Amino acid sequence: MGNNGAKDDKHNNIELGGCEFKRVKNGLDEAQVTSFINEIVNQRDTLVQRDEHLLSLTKLAEKVVSEADNLAEEIKTEAIEQGKAEAATIIVKAEEQSQRMIEEKRTEIVTIANEQAAAIKANAEREVELLLEKRKKPIQDELINFVHQLCGQLVSELDSLKQQAVALGAAFEDKLSQVTEETSAVTMEADDIHAQSQELIQTINQIVTSEPEEKASVSADDADTVPYEREPEFEVEIIPPVDIIKIMRIVNYLDSLPEVENTELIPLTDSPSILVFLREPIGLIDMLGTLPEVAEVKEDATNTAGTEGEQKKVQILLSEKAVLG
Repeated sequence: MGNNGAKDDKHNNIELGGCEFKRVKNGLDEAQVTSFINEIVNQRDTLVQRDEHLLSLTKLAEKVVSEADNLAEEIKTEAIEQGKAEAATIIVKAEEQSQRMIEEKRTEIVTIANEQAAAIKANAEREVELLLEKRKKPIQDELINFVHQLCGQLVSELDSLKQQAVALGAAFEDKLSQVTEETSAVTMEADDIHAQSQELIQTINQIVTSEPEEKASVSADDADTVPYEREPEFEVEIIPPVDIIKIMRIVNYLDSLPEVENTELIPLTDSPSILVFLREPIGLIDMLGTLPEVAEVKEDATNTAGTEGEQKKVQILLSEKAVLG
């Protein structure tokens, strides 16, 4: 009977998760199930709290480690900066100390050198004084003899210079008389040239003044027979100062050219001009530049002519040098 009762208890119980539950009429015992579930929940809560505690400890440990690293880096940086500052201070002090030592040594060396130089100078002065005393007498005698010789030479040279001066004076008087004669001859020649130039100017003026009268004498009936007066190809203006002799030489040169048909001199007082009529084109500007009577040739800046057949204005400056005939 007892064994049957035990078997009945086993059939009335069920084990779940290591815990036995009694079978009841409608299922498991509610109180036992509730107790089991509460125990499991409590265990879970305990584990969760333990995990949270461990997580907090882990974060705290990580924070401590990070702060320790930062602190170590700061300490390292401060140590480096402090070391640099101390090193710079040490270097500055060392430089100052070395500079002081150099200055002290320099002062000491200069002092020693000055003392030695003063001693050498004193010895040299004593030796020079002794040497001068020894050689003073012979030198004085030599100087006296030299002065006497020099005086004799100067006296003889003065006598020679006096004789030369007398001879030069006589020669100068002869030359002066010759120069006076030559000057009078040159003056006469200049007067002749001036007279010739005046006559030449008068002749030119007569020619110029007679041309309008000759043209006016042509009657109106004969007007058709008068040849056409064309414009000159060049007008050569002479820039002052004016030299009539050189101007006439230029005119004669132009008339001698085979390309030149005719020339006409316009004897204005300020700036006379030469009109040049050509048979055929020539490089008149370049040709004028080769004449010895001409110092400079340039085209008139106010001349607007540039096309073929129009008159070209040229300005020339006469040479200041005398031109031999």
